[in-house]
Amino acid sequence: MKLLDDLATSEPPETLSRRRLLSLATWLSLGSALAGTLIISVNYLKPSVLFELPSRFPAGRLADLARRPIIFLRKRALYLVRDPEGVFAQSAVCTHLGCLTRPTANEDGFFCPCHGSIFALDGSVRKGPAPKPLRHYRIERREDDLWVDVAREEERDVRVPV
Repeated sequence: MKLLDDLATSEPPETLSRRRLLSLATWLSLGSALAGTLIISVNYLKPSVLFELPSRFPAGRLADLARRPIIFLRKRALYLVRDPEGVFAQSAVCTHLGCLTRPTANEDGFFCPCHGSIFALDGSVRKGPAPKPLRHYRIERREDDLWVDVAREEERDVRVPV
């Protein structure tokens, strides 16, 4: 009787042996790991740019403030406020923990719905826990348009005459 050498015998090509299956799985695993590494490396080499809104922008028309004393610019978290001395721009972000403030019902000031701070119309603190008044930003008038620069803070008493 002849002994058969299993390694010497050839198998038909249509059957998938265990050895061939493990070899295929190994190559697929290595290929996917290499592809993932390549994708991450390419993304690392591409510059990632942070697009920010410009700090100086047209905030509105003076005629809009004639109808309403407070205009809220949600995209910029900013109020345009008209009082008897003129117009100013101030932040809508509470100085306590950064919540967005809202105008009071009679529009004589602002309140923070998160922690209860109350601010006067000029942004000064009426009731805490906010430690500082709301920030004022540089505002200028160009014909009938109002331009605000949020990169430059302004003194609290500066107004653009109406």
